[in-house]
Amino acid sequence: MRKTMTVAIAALAAAAQAALSGVKVEPTGVPAFKGRKDVPIAHVTFTASQDAQAEKLRLDIRGTNPSDVVCLSLGDSQCARVDNDTATFTLPVKAGANTFPLYAELAEGADLRGSLCVAGHRIRIGSLVTRPAQEIADRRLPDGRLRASKNFRIPGLAKTPKGTLVAVFDIRYKHAGDLPADITVGVSTSRDGGNTWSPIRTAMDYAGLPGKRPGIGDPAILVDPANGRIWVMAMRTPDSGHPIWSSSAGTVGHETCGQLYVAWSDDEGETWSAPRNLTAELKHPGHPEAAKWGLLFDGPGAGIVLKDGTLVFPGQAWGDKGKAPRHGTLIYSKDHGKTWAVSNGDPFGGSESTVVQLADGSILLNTREGGGPATRITARTDDLGQTWRKVETTPLRQPGNLCQAAMLRVGDTLVFSNPNSGKRDTMTLRASRDEGKTWSKGLVYDPRPCAGYSSLCDLGDGWVGVLYEGQSDYLYFLRVPLKDIP
Repeated sequence: MRKTMTVAIAALAAAAQAALSGVKVEPTGVPAFKGRKDVPIAHVTFTASQDAQAEKLRLDIRGTNPSDVVCLSLGDSQCARVDNDTATFTLPVKAGANTFPLYAELAEGADLRGSLCVAGHRIRIGSLVTRPAQEIADRRLPDGRLRASKNFRIPGLAKTPKGTLVAVFDIRYKHAGDLPADITVGVSTSRDGGNTWSPIRTAMDYAGLPGKRPGIGDPAILVDPANGRIWVMAMRTPDSGHPIWSSSAGTVGHETCGQLYVAWSDDEGETWSAPRNLTAELKHPGHPEAAKWGLLFDGPGAGIVLKDGTLVFPGQAWGDKGKAPRHGTLIYSKDHGKTWAVSNGDPFGGSESTVVQLADGSILLNTREGGGPATRITARTDDLGQTWRKVETTPLRQPGNLCQAAMLRVGDTLVFSNPNSGKRDTMTLRASRDEGKTWSKGLVYDPRPCAGYSSLCDLGDGWVGVLYEGQSDYLYFLRVPLKDIP
């Protein structure tokens, strides 16, 4: 790992200038993002002895690669380039207490395995997978211009056997709202561990699929290690309207039921198959519960591959036109995606779900809504969801307006990500080292208000990848050492 940065702050006092004292740096808890220079990473406070129009404050950057930081800004002062490990700012100060936000502009070559160290406080480095008004590399308008979107949501993240990171998400062209809308599934890949990301392409499009209304989205992703094939599931809008509230039990057609599609890529996410409709295959009359389901679809987020090679997507089943009961489910394939099946519903309720396999081979499913207004619910199955039992565990909070969450197994540790407060903010990673029986207090990786969805990936060598919604128009990526999650 590259040496971390050590930043020392010193005030330069001169005749007729204010004397500065008590300089402190308080991190905001927000990472420094490559591609953004408008997010404060810390606040610098000090006391000035008198008003001054041009007081100097110097930030010393020591023991760092000069290519990591392009420049730093303090408050409204112009960005100062880091020159000889020093950035000097000239800014007006008032007698008494002064506080200025500190911003960092990172070079494209900055490595996410490193960090900034400001006055002894470590600040994580992240990258942008999407940003506002981003163009879609394979979609052109009639006049030849590339189509663009400013709204991206619902992240899913996976790593291929070749080490490529594959991120999928909703491209929400007209607005940030849910289906039914002009939404397609986008994909971006990284071949350098998340430091940089490819231009956005389309993994699944509703164009050419049966149906009158626009939209396919809410994706989930997994990679089959046996052959490297990347699988993505997503939901298609029905003609009847909203996928949940307008899908009728006992039907499988696009006229009255949301449709579940799957597509795959065999070339590291560069190109994708035509979407294949699984609705009739899963919601068939012979299933003991499917006749009561109005809508069946994936997680969203990420699936897993069991020790025996079974592909498993977390799923959710809703009653007729969204009525209770609703359940978490498993959507799985035992033949590498040739055929698919769906489990019985988790009887304890829930909707959006996330899944891991435990050391004994059983499956742990964690769902939104089932635990009531304040907590999520966890269930366990030994038989691919034919039967379930409730798991009592340390409560995993969810915000008052509910939200998706992500779960991951890394070696002997389970990792959980979601907004860990009463609102959609305080994005937190929590760890369980006893197979999900108890969970740690956790690591806050972004405290800001946000849309709240996330996805996790095992990067290897003790690192966890986190793809999450900072706001509805940004998707961020972080590398977090597993050892940093208390």
